[in-house]
Amino acid sequence: MTAKEQLIKEIEQTPEPIIQEVLDFLLQIRAQHQTHKPIWQVSQELMADVDPEVIAHFPTDGAVQHDHYIYGTPKT
Repeated sequence: MTAKEQLIKEIEQTPEPIIQEVLDFLLQIRAQHQTHKPIWQVSQELMADVDPEVIAHFPTDGAVQHDHYIYGTPKT
């Protein structure tokens, strides 16, 4: 018996309030699996509308000089 067949069999014997909880859980899990994107894709989507002139002003040494840009410490 497949998991789907077993689930249908169990649903037939389950009270409606529990079925509603299971349905809510299933929909939540499906939504989570559909919305997971790689971080690079999320970054691309966030940056898609940023003007290239603005991007040109971004620091190119941000990873190396992060303390300077975050805390204002002198550049090393």
